[in-house]
Amino acid sequence: MGFIQNLFSGGASQLVNSVGNVLDKVITTKGEKMQLDLEMKKADHQFEIDMQNLSLEDKKAILGDIDSARKMNAAVQESPNATKLSKNVSPVLALGGALLTFVLFGWLMFGKWDPNEQSKKEIILYVLGVLSGILTQVFSYYFGSSQGSAAKTDLIHSMHQNMMEK
Repeated sequence: MGFIQNLFSGGASQLVNSVGNVLDKVITTKGEKMQLDLEMKKADHQFEIDMQNLSLEDKKAILGDIDSARKMNAAVQESPNATKLSKNVSPVLALGGALLTFVLFGWLMFGKWDPNEQSKKEIILYVLGVLSGILTQVFSYYFGSSQGSAAKTDLIHSMHQNMMEK
């Protein structure tokens, strides 16, 4: 118990101080200390670059997944062998979801229901939240994402190019 108690009651700070003292004994000249500091900054900078590259790869994978889904849908739409059902499932579901969302919004705003009835109110709000999320995804799919998203994509691409040049 003494070791753990010493570690948490000041032993950790003593450990850090002793490691610092060892480095001070090993690195004796000012030039060596500056070199160590420079190497530490390089390692920190490389870590930041690696993390940005991982983030960029993750975003590329997400965008690739979206692109492949859109290409698949376009291939089904252009295929002469596709049935009317397979060509129309996505648009019908999207239109149905949008209409259901607007009908529920209208019913909540203008319909005759008791907003004080707690059990129905929670269910309606939950369903409305789900439908609103679906409607957002439908609009993003059919009309593209916002201009801000395109600007972010361009910024990420330019940052990636700058990192590769260095």
